[in-house]
Amino acid sequence: MQRVLQALYQGDYDTAFEVMVRALTFAQGSEAAEAALLLAEAYTLYGEGGIEGIYRALEHGANAVPTLQEDPLFRALLAEARALEGAPEHEVRPLLEPSEDARVRFHQAQTLLYLGVPEESIALLSQGLELPPFLAWRAQNLLGKAHERMGQPAQAAEAYRRAAELSVGMERYWNLLDAGAMFVEAGQGREALEVLEEAMSYLSEAEGLDPSLEDPEDAATRYYLTARAQLLLGNPSLALEAIQRARLLEEAGAERAHGTPLVQGQALMQLGQYAEAIQAFREAVERSEGTDRTYALHELGVAALDAGDLEQAEAALRQVIRDPDYDYPGEALGDLAEVLYRQSRYSEAEEAAREALEEGALAAGHIILGHLAYDLLNFQQALKHYREAVAEAPEGSRDWITAQEMIVDTLAQMGYENPAEMLSRSHEVLPYLTEADEWHQTLTAYAERARGMLGGRTLN
Repeated sequence: MQRVLQALYQGDYDTAFEVMVRALTFAQGSEAAEAALLLAEAYTLYGEGGIEGIYRALEHGANAVPTLQEDPLFRALLAEARALEGAPEHEVRPLLEPSEDARVRFHQAQTLLYLGVPEESIALLSQGLELPPFLAWRAQNLLGKAHERMGQPAQAAEAYRRAAELSVGMERYWNLLDAGAMFVEAGQGREALEVLEEAMSYLSEAEGLDPSLEDPEDAATRYYLTARAQLLLGNPSLALEAIQRARLLEEAGAERAHGTPLVQGQALMQLGQYAEAIQAFREAVERSEGTDRTYALHELGVAALDAGDLEQAEAALRQVIRDPDYDYPGEALGDLAEVLYRQSRYSEAEEAAREALEEGALAAGHIILGHLAYDLLNFQQALKHYREAVAEAPEGSRDWITAQEMIVDTLAQMGYENPAEMLSRSHEVLPYLTEADEWHQTLTAYAERARGMLGGRTLN
């Protein structure tokens, strides 16, 4: 059966099935049983499309050797087929008996993933299984899927990358794309670019492959992921260039994904091109449904807010907070609070800010409450809120920068009460501001005066 294993590893399924069916036709006894198990195993590679084949092969094997039904691999393959059909867990579990056989454990892990218990699948796959090559890379791919289901993108990315190292042909390319997607989700832009570039290089350099083999859908996905990675690395121009290539592929026939205009809008926002960003986000809203649409609406609301179109911002954000399934209601309430504050609807702004705090969006809520206290000249209360916001917001984020700016400004309004803190916070936030930013000039002036009050000393 070595020829079959090699063919399965290389993706030559026609040869693999031809040899297995021939062997099953002429084999007797234990040889027929072995061929039947391998054929059933090959059919599992087709997912739901292989269920009928799995059952036929297992039946043939059981007819040749009735005791085969007690074989752990037979039971693992049967469990996988039953789980694929959607059988309840209590019916499938009895087929999953403890075994030291690596192939049995692999199929049990696949079954557990189908049953919706990825943590158990991970436990089985993390035991260093010695598998034939056609299953070895699939075990790592399966581990990646399990980590993905668990919301562990960094671990999923590494598993997909290992799967790529163990696979050949287009399977290696697709595993690299999966790794790139998970590195993006994990916020690891540099690693994402590495595997995406490796995927394209592999098509160009691998024997028997060619870049022309890249499906337009896959190419569009690769450019989309490249754009997201460039955004993570703070390269909006490169991101815009990549996403425009994805759009060209869509215009040439690839599926029109909602993520394409969404990422285009995000790149345009970083470039300060708000009107174009709003247009892109509107297209993303039109292309999407469900919570994807809500996410696009949230991006549209923030873009309109930054562009000063408060009416459009409020309309979009109110749609966002009406979605009970949206994962970021607090952030949306915080953005709505800012819209209402800018419209001088202070009581509504305070209500939205407090709701944002209740939903866990602490930085956004505290900033608006700080603004309201500042306007009432309640500077001590304002400082408290702004300091809370800095403590909660990620360094360099929009909320963190705003809160830092307002702490320095509030201390200035209080007569430079704490020049050391003013100087320290100014130095922290200035690297995140361009020299053309009004706040850059304001904070520089505040810092100079604070330094003078400290006798010209600089802080370490």
